[in-house]
Amino acid sequence: MKKTLLALSLFATTAFAEPTEGMGRYSFGPNTPESLACSIAEEKAKEAAILNKVGEIVELMEYQTCDSEYCDHKRDFVNNITGIIRSIIDSKVETIIEEGKRTCIVTIKADVYPMKNDISFYIHNENFNFKHDEEIVFRGVSSHVGRVILFNQDRGTYTKIYETTVEHPGYEFQIPDDNHKIVAKVPEDSHISQERLLFLFLGVDISVKDEYNHKELQRLLESVPVLKRRTIYQLTQIVR
Repeated sequence: MKKTLLALSLFATTAFAEPTEGMGRYSFGPNTPESLACSIAEEKAKEAAILNKVGEIVELMEYQTCDSEYCDHKRDFVNNITGIIRSIIDSKVETIIEEGKRTCIVTIKADVYPMKNDISFYIHNENFNFKHDEEIVFRGVSSHVGRVILFNQDRGTYTKIYETTVEHPGYEFQIPDDNHKIVAKVPEDSHISQERLLFLFLGVDISVKDEYNHKELQRLLESVPVLKRRTIYQLTQIVR
């Protein structure tokens, strides 16, 4: 089955705001480390700060899924915030308990610079909940030639799981795309595991290590021109 990207259109709103403040929050249970919850809240705060500054771009991705006889035309809307944070002026992290759940709240003030990125990058799996020992395949589309690297975040460590190359923009790529397998695993002492994945698109040829801590990963991203990269963070759950 083949998927082809047919068109890309941009529709912008004019939600400009003077303050470049952003707040992100994430509620979590006993199976999620607080460091992971707060890193998710931090990313939400950064997105909110950019959104407050530059508004929101809604990207329409149209593609066809074809078998030997029929083609199904699909349309997906993706929220695409375009801007970069040049520096974080102030930040506050707190963990509270509300309605019996712990919630990490991150508030930042940032220097945000609006910028247009022509790279469209999309992972279109419908479900990110997996069973223990289940074989996993991710599918996506990119509008540009480049590399796609999949990382798994475990607390403050990002481990490279797989890397593939997009040679045909607009056509579906698959992770993994050869004889390799990615299998979902729950730690031996747990029945459920919540993890976060990072899909990183790079339009430049640079060396990427097998493992990064949070600060090292941020330095890696900052070393790549913002118009040559895209990132997608995806929370997943694995159960026995």
